[in-house]
Amino acid sequence: MMIKAHASKKSRRQAGFTLMDVMVVTLIIGVLGSVAVNGYQKYVARARRPETVMTFRAIAAAQREHLLEHGYYAATFGQLGFNIEGGVEISPTEIQGYKYNYRIMQDDGPRSWYVVASGNIDGDEFIDIVSASNPR
Repeated sequence: MMIKAHASKKSRRQAGFTLMDVMVVTLIIGVLGSVAVNGYQKYVARARRPETVMTFRAIAAAQREHLLEHGYYAATFGQLGFNIEGGVEISPTEIQGYKYNYRIMQDDGPRSWYVVASGNIDGDEFIDIVSASNPR
């Protein structure tokens, strides 16, 4: 009879999870979660880049129209008559958009234009820079 009671106590003691089991599972979930968050941030950053591409295309179309009308490219967004939806003009040559700051410049005189978009869209320590210019 004593043997039977001893065996049932032992089986009761082995039921459930130990603290070590719970800690290992928590660690695994934490590592997988951090990898998933990093991948999600990169995905969001790639999804926001088309905003810049569409803005560059609109600026290029406006610059072509300005060239046909005036014979030279615009040096400021005001001359171009261009504003980004929801954008705030910081200076005549710079507009702050939703995620990027856009700066227009003429690197080779009035027959050229160059636009740089800069911003931190993926949350890392580096500034993301995208640029476009007139075809040469």
